Amino acid sequence: MNKTITAVLLGAAAFSLSRWYGHETVAEGTANVSLQSEHAHFHFHVDMPQGMEVEAGDTVEVIDVPEIPASETHGELTYTSPVRLYKASWLRRQLIERTSLIEVKEIVDHP
Repeated sequence: MNKTITAVLLGAAAFSLSRWYGHETVAEGTANVSLQSEHAHFHFHVDMPQGMEVEAGDTVEVIDVPEIPASETHGELTYTSPVRLYKASWLRRQLIERTSLIEVKEIVDHP
């Protein structure tokens, strides 16, 4: 009987932690997007709206992406797009921050 109760409690705890880890809240807004795609490099910058801060574990979805002929912008293309920010749960954020080897704030590739 004790083993059954222990197994049920462990299962309930694992289920609860799984639901907590996977919980996300969603915020929506409008952002300015700068896109530069040429033969040698690709830059994609999103200026998030006021009050929408991206933290560890969060996901940003840019809703509108323009059609670019030949996949090259020939200079910078700036446009406004709705964005969706999926905020990670406290548990996911803590696990990502504590297990990550580095924190990427900006990705820049210069020749």
